[in-house]
Amino acid sequence: MTLTPLRDLVNGVCSHPIKLFICAFTAFSVLQTLGSGITYFAPGVKFDHPWALPVVGGISLLWAIKKLWKPSTIEINVPNCNTVIEITFGDLFKQTGIRVIAVNEFFDSEIGKPVSDKSIHGKLIQTVFAGHPESFDKLVLDALEGKSAEEIQAKVDGKKLRYPIGTTVLIAAAKEKYLLLAFSKTDPETCKASSTVTLMWDALHDLWQRVRIESGGHDVNLPLVGSGRSGLGLPTVDLLNLIILSAITETKSKPITDRIRIILPLDRFEKLDLRDVKAHWEAK
Repeated sequence: MTLTPLRDLVNGVCSHPIKLFICAFTAFSVLQTLGSGITYFAPGVKFDHPWALPVVGGISLLWAIKKLWKPSTIEINVPNCNTVIEITFGDLFKQTGIRVIAVNEFFDSEIGKPVSDKSIHGKLIQTVFAGHPESFDKLVLDALEGKSAEEIQAKVDGKKLRYPIGTTVLIAAAKEKYLLLAFSKTDPETCKASSTVTLMWDALHDLWQRVRIESGGHDVNLPLVGSGRSGLGLPTVDLLNLIILSAITETKSKPITDRIRIILPLDRFEKLDLRDVKAHWEAK
């Protein structure tokens, strides 16, 4: 964790060398203009010392670096409790603790139309279960035993039993624990997933109830649910703030766990400044 700011700085500089040069050149030009203006109106003030150029250059470079730097991790402390909400860019499967996986209401496992290979659900089946859904299906079937379901014969691909949105089950694989959350509805004919803000809020409410039972104080890792095939259509920052609001609301009602970690996809880094998110919640 202590190396994260340095890593973020290096990433910012290496990712945008041209922008670094432009920002540094702009700052240098402004400082030079200010120096010339001061000398013009106050001839007794001189900036022709040997140290002037490296100082101005150094200040310009520092300003440019500051413009490029953005944090990849922030923490939001929930008032009046020990819970910390951590938001970070990274890989859900590399985090420590319980990992939440959003699935459709059928808990499908067939890669293709029912489960996209690009989704986190699909990556779970491909990486943790080596692309063989049989063991996944057995674990899920055992975990769903006794839960109410409706049989949908019209569904053309995948499983036929549909469970209520918010249904959450715990499975263990490769010494790791996963909470599968029925998050999105599925069109029986096209297998297209969909959700709404209301469904998302209700699903998260049910998730937090289960997390309280299963976490045992361990970290809980949650992806940016609603950003995939379910297509809520919300901007990244609004989607993230909705998840944070849900976690804070539930935590204030009754503690969930000490650390809730929201994992953001790396492709959202350029579109989101976590400093703005932190400032928004600290101002409340």
